[in-house]
Amino acid sequence: MIEAGHIHIAMPPLFRIDSGKEVFYALDDAERQVILDRLADEKKKAKISITRFKGLGEMNPGQLRESTMSPSTRRLVQLTMEEGDNTYPMMDMLLAKKRVQDRKKWLEEKGNLAEV
Repeated sequence: MIEAGHIHIAMPPLFRIDSGKEVFYALDDAERQVILDRLADEKKKAKISITRFKGLGEMNPGQLRESTMSPSTRRLVQLTMEEGDNTYPMMDMLLAKKRVQDRKKWLEEKGNLAEV
């Protein structure tokens, strides 16, 4: 069981931006725009292609390896859990393979409450 404290979670990117032979990954809309602005400022002539990922299942193994799994390129966020804050039960429900039905029920009831 996870106890109170800190854990680090690798954040998968939402966007892959291809500019010629260069590849960039962006975690969110703001970061995507920063990359696009930088490419525009550099006046690169390469065609830009943007792919939006809806989840890890849409990434091929190579993309997952280079963006989320590689220690040299992955981005980690710190998750802080405090005693009795319901973090562990919630993460278990959202991530455990054996809790698919619980997760489905929760999403049907509360999925519309998410702020994205």
